[in-house]
Amino acid sequence: MANTHLTDIRIDSSAPASHMGGDGRRPADGAESNEINQLQGERISDVAIVEIQGSAIEDKEEVSLPLWLSKITEENTESENNRTEEPCIPKVPVNLKKINEECYSPLAVSIGPYHYSDREGKLKQVERLKVPMMFKFVNNGGTTIKDLYLKVKQVLKNARGCYCKSLTEHFNDEEFNKMMFIDGCFILQFMHCMNVENEDLEMSDQQIFHVKRDLLLLENQLPFAVLHSLRTKRYGDNLNHSNEIINNFISLHIRSSSKPIPTWVRIALTALGLVMIPILLPLYLIIIGSCYVCLLYGLRYRMSKHLLRRQRVPLDWFPPPSPGEEKSGTRVDEPQPAHPPPTRKEKSGKRDDERQPAHLLELLYYKSMYHYSKSNHKKAAKGSRGHCLYYSAQNLKKAGILFRARWTGAITDVKFKSSIFWGTLKVPPIIIDESTKSLLLNLVAFETSAALDQLWVSSYICFMDSLIDDAKDVEELRSNGIIINYFGADQKVANLFNDMGRSMTHDTAAYNDIKMEINEQCESTVKRWVYEWKRTYFSNPWTIITVLAASFGLALTATQTYYTRYPPV
Repeated sequence: MANTHLTDIRIDSSAPASHMGGDGRRPADGAESNEINQLQGERISDVAIVEIQGSAIEDKEEVSLPLWLSKITEENTESENNRTEEPCIPKVPVNLKKINEECYSPLAVSIGPYHYSDREGKLKQVERLKVPMMFKFVNNGGTTIKDLYLKVKQVLKNARGCYCKSLTEHFNDEEFNKMMFIDGCFILQFMHCMNVENEDLEMSDQQIFHVKRDLLLLENQLPFAVLHSLRTKRYGDNLNHSNEIINNFISLHIRSSSKPIPTWVRIALTALGLVMIPILLPLYLIIIGSCYVCLLYGLRYRMSKHLLRRQRVPLDWFPPPSPGEEKSGTRVDEPQPAHPPPTRKEKSGKRDDERQPAHLLELLYYKSMYHYSKSNHKKAAKGSRGHCLYYSAQNLKKAGILFRARWTGAITDVKFKSSIFWGTLKVPPIIIDESTKSLLLNLVAFETSAALDQLWVSSYICFMDSLIDDAKDVEELRSNGIIINYFGADQKVANLFNDMGRSMTHDTAAYNDIKMEINEQCESTVKRWVYEWKRTYFSNPWTIITVLAASFGLALTATQTYYTRYPPV
């Protein structure tokens, strides 16, 4: 056995003494290896735990939000939870009301809670007539006021949610129901009296005019559900007469319902009458017989009208056709009916004739202002700001564009038709009187608060403002039956549209195609020459006769010169 010397044993100073045997010798190789591995594992684990704890602290510091951001997040969450549905009869937006506040305030009568404080002030004269008109409405229906109230009480109570809560909370249930019941009976009785030539209306003509205006203010609306419940209890299931009354009342505003006789027809009838005077004298008996026949036809017409009243008379309240339902044979330039947009109830399968408008102003909007057509429903190209109209009516006339009245359901339904030598701009007639500005601005407030896809009234005002610069432009439109002026001088009408147009924001999609075609027409040099030639030589009968005489003289001169140079053999 070989001798072992001390010099052959090496001690690792870095290793602890516990790793050696009691005699100072190292343990066996296997045991030594296991202990070293265990020690290294413990050190690695300690280091890993420290690193994980440090990264967790760093992550915690990164996830924690600053105080201001946490506060904003909490406020946003709270507002989302407390958000309520917008009332169907909102207040006029502040940015619109501060410009023309007088156009949104009633002049004769207050309806609903928004202007309730004025009832004992400037509006007290008509306010005193509400109760007598309420009793007339009830008595004409053949029922008692108690029965009528009990039948509509729940509808009156539900109408509270149609207004801003900040105002209705000042009324208890009894006060609110009283206001809804009296105002609803007053509106229906007023429209009934208007339908029979102001019969039983103890108002002056000025008060009647102001009440008609006030009933179509946005802040002066009554939920149509209240009106519908009252008229249903009075007229029963047959609402034809009531629908006819409401349709007639709506037709009194904005648009002209009667097409005037053209000038050439009046001239032709006058000439025919002058020619027929010598012939009519011997035919006196024939005239008497004709009057008798007319009387019979008049009686027949009254009978047929009475029978038609028994048929269904709707409120013309139908949704626009979906893209798959549009008729392929409908021409783009044909008059389109006015339609409200589809609602959730419609999509759920509810019949169109069961739908009701929210209030009278919405009914007027969709009957007289809104229209649906394939061309005018197109959106502006993506990234495009739309096109503006840079020419007034006088300038368009110089460019060879003629103006014609377009008889259609909505006054915003404007069409333009271009031909080889000239173009024709067809605009529906509009009645301009003292209430026009107020009515148009309230329709603008309605479509703004309702957040509609297309702002037809705002765009229509901007379109008319671009056509009208001064009194000459109004005269051009008035002479062609587009403007029916009951307002005063033509300059007042021009100022009316110019004032409204300055505060309007138009929809770039509305009238986009029409503006493009008009601008192209105005940039055509050939069409300008055609207009100048027509204005110079064919503006009146005398110039036409002069041109024809000169042309005939030139033809004779050319013929004479030819036969002088080449005489017949």
